[in-house]
Amino acid sequence: MAGTLDNLNCKVFAEHLHTHFKIHTGDGTTLLLELIAVREGESSPKIEMFALTFLGPQTPRLDQKIYPFEHDKLGTFNLFLTAIGADPAGILYEVVFNRFRKPRA
Repeated sequence: MAGTLDNLNCKVFAEHLHTHFKIHTGDGTTLLLELIAVREGESSPKIEMFALTFLGPQTPRLDQKIYPFEHDKLGTFNLFLTAIGADPAGILYEVVFNRFRKPRA
């Protein structure tokens, strides 16, 4: 079962740069993607925006859709992944967060 993304923000992901995430493709295949960049967008007090860039193998190329991600320290959660390019090292993928901040208690 997937966990919550509530506590995973730009800072948390930045602390895990250059670590690997297991992606479960649904057909029994598991791929390792490396988190290679975390970019913070134009956030506001109410909106949080950031993007994650991952590097994966040349094949198979993953379709644009929601995948279960698994990380040793961050747990398991679902993210919408999109291929954004390729380089000699592999396929580049992006996950974009654009969400309301939770009100502070």
